[in-house]
Amino acid sequence: MWEAVGLGQAEERVYRALVRLGRGTARECTAETGLAEAEVRTALRCLAGFGLVTAVDPGARGDEAGADVAVWVSADPQVALGALLRRRRTELDRMRQSVDELSAEYREAQLRDAPGRLTEVVRGGTAQYARVQDLLAGTEKELLTLVGPPFLDPADDSLAPMQRLLERGVECRAVHAAEVLAADGGWRQAQRLSELGEQIRVLPSVPVKLVIADRRRALLPLSTRADRMMDSAVLVRHSALTDALVALFEQLWEKGAPLGATEAARTGDGPPAASAGAPAPDDALLAMLAAGLKDEAIARQLRISERSLRRRMSVLLGRLAATSRFQAGVQAARRGWL
Repeated sequence: MWEAVGLGQAEERVYRALVRLGRGTARECTAETGLAEAEVRTALRCLAGFGLVTAVDPGARGDEAGADVAVWVSADPQVALGALLRRRRTELDRMRQSVDELSAEYREAQLRDAPGRLTEVVRGGTAQYARVQDLLAGTEKELLTLVGPPFLDPADDSLAPMQRLLERGVECRAVHAAEVLAADGGWRQAQRLSELGEQIRVLPSVPVKLVIADRRRALLPLSTRADRMMDSAVLVRHSALTDALVALFEQLWEKGAPLGATEAARTGDGPPAASAGAPAPDDALLAMLAAGLKDEAIARQLRISERSLRRRMSVLLGRLAATSRFQAGVQAARRGWL
């Protein structure tokens, strides 16, 4: 474990032995660790170089003879190891910066000498689905998606890949087309993703399906026609193209309406929840109206008839003293229900 800070197993065992003993000679550390005495002496000199142990015998020398007679004490682990970790973290940060600089130079060379290697055509829905899973598994910090029809695999409603991503602390933001939420199970799946931690906003439509991993790799269909999107897609590696796609996502994100439970549902300042067997609370209806879903889609998501939906709408408009959907939205926003 200590290899991460430049120390081996022998150094770790000797240091732990000194912490337990409080102080000790090389021979005492040998008895405590079971290591060879020569190995212990080497470990002590190494630990001293890292500031983890000190020879307290004023006459102790730094050679092997001195190590035989010296009495060694360990430094406070919180202080000494903490300093060592901070130093190594600084070194890693510098290495990370160096990697970024080299990566930028590499990309520029690729752009100059082999620009074709920055893109890869992915053919067929199965291959696209597999590539999306690869992107999710490889994302380290941030995933940005524009979600629109058609679906890569309509039969697959598993949220396990996204759940693993969110559990790893990856920031996930998505802009959904209203048509996606209106599809069978679309609203419920979006709500589940939101509960897991994904940030979702909604627009009437999105111009293209898009997945961007860590702002370095992007996957999008080559065709804008819904019936041809599954034919082929293009994987774009870090370049001005990925920067432009990130900018597109951010513009759409700013325009989107947030998806999620209404403020009324969180604070209790709003329509009372329905009793057992009654229709779903009106906060769900408000959220779907705010997302721009049509009556048919809302009724399907709530699993009620359009006639029942009209009754619910009438009750909601009455509570808000509104005569139209638009006025209901304004009144709901004023009351903090949205």
